[in-house]
Amino acid sequence: MTHPKDLPQLRNWSPIVTARGVFTGVECEMIKSLRDEPRDGTLQYQDQQGGNYRKSRVSWIRPEESNTWIFSKAYEMVRQANERSFQMELSGFTEPLQVAEYTDEGHYDWHLDIGNGPLSIRKLSFIVQLTDPTEYQGGEVELLYSREAKAAPKERGCMTLFPSYMLHRVRSVTQGTRFSLVGWIGGPHYR
Repeated sequence: MTHPKDLPQLRNWSPIVTARGVFTGVECEMIKSLRDEPRDGTLQYQDQQGGNYRKSRVSWIRPEESNTWIFSKAYEMVRQANERSFQMELSGFTEPLQVAEYTDEGHYDWHLDIGNGPLSIRKLSFIVQLTDPTEYQGGEVELLYSREAKAAPKERGCMTLFPSYMLHRVRSVTQGTRFSLVGWIGGPHYR
């Protein structure tokens, strides 16, 4: 049997890392302008519950010369948080960034960002609030890592970072429109 003291231990582990002011208001507007054409991102329940599991519009930002600053800035924040709080083995971005748009009761029920196939290599997820919180109501991002859900800050330009295996949701937007930037950092499988 291996004794716990013989294994590396995290002294600053945290289930959620929040970084305020990662992007400025001007940068948040630029990010929205660089996305491709929005598409319906609604997902239906697959059982007898009926209704929508997710109601939103999504668009993508793929790495190009005009937007490398977004990927670089986001990854540097993820790298620092990972070094301090998670120490996971990461490879970098493995898919484009997503811009999610929630309006008119738009929401995303409890879910994980990790799954089968290409989703299985997601290690860390992040959400950046692109909309000023005075421009919408509702739309709280909640993360579940104990018995109670914890709400992420709604501050514009703020990044919330968490392991991709953590349950989270976006509550219904009851007024206005909420935009967020979502990204996933991949790496080798857990072992």
